[in-house]
Amino acid sequence: MSKKATRRSNRPSRDWSYGWWSHDRPDRETLMKQLDPLLRQLRRVDDLSCRVAKGDGRVGDLAELATVLSEPFELRSSFSTQATLCEPEDLRRNLRQVSRELHLEIHAADGRYPCYMLSRIATDWNAPDVILEDLHVSSVRHDFFSDERFAVLMKDGRSRTFLRMAPFRDRVRRAANRRWGAQQVDQTTCDEILQTAATLVLAAVWYEDQMLPLRVADVLGLEKFRTALEMVAFILGSDLYAVAPALQDERDDICLFFNRIYGSRPMARLLDRLARRGAAGATALEAAARDAFVSLNGLFAKLLDTTDALQDLEHLELYKVVLGGFGHLSGIAAREHWTDAMVEAVQRIEDRSARSIQRLLDA
Repeated sequence: MSKKATRRSNRPSRDWSYGWWSHDRPDRETLMKQLDPLLRQLRRVDDLSCRVAKGDGRVGDLAELATVLSEPFELRSSFSTQATLCEPEDLRRNLRQVSRELHLEIHAADGRYPCYMLSRIATDWNAPDVILEDLHVSSVRHDFFSDERFAVLMKDGRSRTFLRMAPFRDRVRRAANRRWGAQQVDQTTCDEILQTAATLVLAAVWYEDQMLPLRVADVLGLEKFRTALEMVAFILGSDLYAVAPALQDERDDICLFFNRIYGSRPMARLLDRLARRGAAGATALEAAARDAFVSLNGLFAKLLDTTDALQDLEHLELYKVVLGGFGHLSGIAAREHWTDAMVEAVQRIEDRSARSIQRLLDA
């Protein structure tokens, strides 16, 4: 038995990790073989849609696209069945026969061209909804992700917001291989690490009211501000007395994820402290987080109120640029467009955020 297998078998089982059907879930090799006909069909649609959307298509491409959408293909599960892309509800029912973790989201790119996202998801009742793995995301311009942290999917007849853990998956697998020396980290191990991070920490850190400041932090490179904001959200949005014992059980996975994958050493230090010491001092920590919350909100408001921040848009306060160009903010607010006033405002918020982080770690 490998070191990795021994490690996993000795750890306590979680009640949030998988639903009641998890004992039936196909291994990855089997799953990909079963899905291969569908994935090939989705790639064919992508190729045609991209060609037409770019203006390189011909009338015959549109006819071929209609043919591919209505062309039956075999979807293999416990029994083989025929499916088509033009009958999405039947296709989804067939996918549930393959695995209840599969979800197919279908949108219309630019209102005209079909685009698809096929994912493995987790939707346990006492854990956040999570996208564990992207099996296919259309290369056509799509609107699946309003923010890199979230995806809004239609599930059980209503829109539900999912945390996107899939982008971390390959890095989790590589880091776990390096740490535990396994020849191959299996699908279940990666799922468990991603779900642990989402359930214990990121469900409190990522929520839709945070979308604006986190997006601005990403675009402007406000790493310390984002870290401080996330630490405050975790402290104030979690039941520390319930989370601390769970962190103790999951300390290896949590430290691996936040140190090596997520790249937030202050958050990793905070979580390690809770894992080692439990919720002792939680009252002081929460008080420090409330003070930091007020301070960070004030700093963010001052940043958005900055005038003369971006070249050619000097007459506008930054918040008008952010709200007016939210979907294209990366280009509008790229560093080459910053003025001296912007540089000073960014440095100020980063310096103050660094002090807030240290106060939280010292509380």
